[in-house]
Amino acid sequence: MRNLGRCVLGVLAVALRQPGSAQHIPFKRALRCVRALVNFNMMAQYRSHTAETITYMEDYLDTFPKMKDIFLEFRVTKRIRTKIDKQRRKLRHDRPKTSEHLAPSKRRRMRDAERKEETERRMDLIFCESHFNFMKMHLLSDFCDHIRQFGNIPMYSTEFGELAHKTQIKAGWRQSKKNDASRQIVQSYSRQHGIRMRLLNLESLRRCGADLSPDVVEQLDTTSTTIAPDIRRRMLKGRRDDVSNMADFSRVLGVSIQIICRGLIPYSRHNLPPERRLPVDPEILASLPVKLLTQLEIPVLAFQETEIYDIHRARCTVALNFRNYGSRNDRVWVRACMEDMYGALRGRLPAKLVALFKI
Repeated sequence: MRNLGRCVLGVLAVALRQPGSAQHIPFKRALRCVRALVNFNMMAQYRSHTAETITYMEDYLDTFPKMKDIFLEFRVTKRIRTKIDKQRRKLRHDRPKTSEHLAPSKRRRMRDAERKEETERRMDLIFCESHFNFMKMHLLSDFCDHIRQFGNIPMYSTEFGELAHKTQIKAGWRQSKKNDASRQIVQSYSRQHGIRMRLLNLESLRRCGADLSPDVVEQLDTTSTTIAPDIRRRMLKGRRDDVSNMADFSRVLGVSIQIICRGLIPYSRHNLPPERRLPVDPEILASLPVKLLTQLEIPVLAFQETEIYDIHRARCTVALNFRNYGSRNDRVWVRACMEDMYGALRGRLPAKLVALFKI
């Protein structure tokens, strides 16, 4: 959810970038509402605060309730839908029947007026019955006071406990003998913690110039206590067995080999180094082996981190079902031009994956 806040506003801005004359004000209110909530959420994740940052948070939280009414029509519950249906039936029952002797143009105007009345009554009922009155919305108003009294919000996050449960409890259970596993897990991590503390103390003594035995120095050199940066790269996974060459690839995508080659050759010429460029001869290119894959792992720096990455998995199954449902072809950000284009999007545009392949 934290990473969602980094892209949701840009996606919404692209989706609402061409409003009509009647949509201009609602679209603007929707963007202001989402911008205020996203700004509040991102600033709440700061690890340190000043009076100025807390004031910013309060201002964003004051803006959000003023604009959130634009989303009330999407807060329709089953109870409200039942009331809407009942209201519609009552209106149609009380409405006098249209005479067959009226002119077609007049009957058409009457039907338009009736539909307009139903829509207005429906929206009035939605705005009267829908609300954002639930616990998580009330909790936002306590964030600023919490920061003043106890410090930053991430310090009390449950994410660390959940991560420890995954990396310690679950991993420890798999490594145990499944007999009195709790004691084995505690003893194992106690030993690991003790060894880690011992290595850190010896490393600190060496930096201070203490006289250590050659065996200890050699052990410190082989067992470094410095965590290397988590450098990651994009990885393709989930190879499909039904594609081995360009002909199979063309058949699965439903695109001719000529069109694929016309797209690949210019891309190779403009984006790849000379030693990795594809052959310009379409016949040679069509004879190369091709791997079709279904998943791309994309490392994204975690919020306010320089060495910790979150892995985003983009999936593209083309026409195959994903987990017994329909096909899944995710949308991703694509760099379309220089960073000074498209404003806050910095040269990126959302696009839908068609295929993940490797030549």
